[in-house]
Amino acid sequence: MTGKIKGVIILAAIAILFISFALTGCGGPNEKELKALEETKAAAMAAESAKADCENEKAQLEAQLAAKNQELDKMKQELADVTKRLQALEK
Repeated sequence: MTGKIKGVIILAAIAILFISFALTGCGGPNEKELKALEETKAAAMAAESAKADCENEKAQLEAQLAAKNQELDKMKQELADVTKRLQALEK
């Protein structure tokens, strides 16, 4: 007998949960939620665009840095050559 009562209680609890989910969860989004979704989507796209711009700027700056480092290496080599020539002239 207690097994039947336990089964009925469990079945009733499941039915109550199912009905509560069916009544509250099927409304769909309202205008306010749709507007918030669109604003979030626009903000995400703007952030992605800004990220792409930053990545492009970073690539350009890295290329400039590499060119400047190459120029610096040339100047260091030229300084070493001039220093050698000066030492040769002093002897």
